Amino acid sequence: MFNLTLRDHLHLTFTEIIQRHSAHAAKAVTRARWSRRLRGSEAMLVAGAAIASIGAAFSHGQALEIVAACMAGLALLVLLISLTFDLDASARAHAASGAQLWGLRERYRSLLSDLHDGALGLDAARLKRDQLIEELRSIYDTTSVIALEDDRPKTPDVPAGGVAPQPPAYRSA
Repeated sequence: MFNLTLRDHLHLTFTEIIQRHSAHAAKAVTRARWSRRLRGSEAMLVAGAAIASIGAAFSHGQALEIVAACMAGLALLVLLISLTFDLDASARAHAASGAQLWGLRERYRSLLSDLHDGALGLDAARLKRDQLIEELRSIYDTTSVIALEDDRPKTPDVPAGGVAPQPPAYRSA
């Protein structure tokens, strides 16, 4: 068994919030980038299909008809992929979660600096810590499970006895 001081607990939680904020911000950027790429690809394919269709209409070329049909089919496929994964909504959700975590991160930073400067006593710091933990819990509760699925640590496998190991109990000083 080991003990954590209040300062240690605050630093651990602060580090977790920084990591979660960075993960959400990175996912928001990545998913927004993929969404833009899919929309650009769709627009280029539709434009190519339109140009090939116009060419086929005026020159009666069978090759242009095949090209137009293939490009239209690919554009439909890209559209279906875009609609299925809904990367825009996912990017906005990750950006919103990152913004909430950034605000909480700054409040943790101010709590740590106030504690370090002696502006807060231990009891006041514990009370503020508990409020911040509740705020963090409410952020995690409102964040969709799908959005956090990749960020969650993997759960350990249950041993042959069928009983999962229990995490250690933490005590703050």
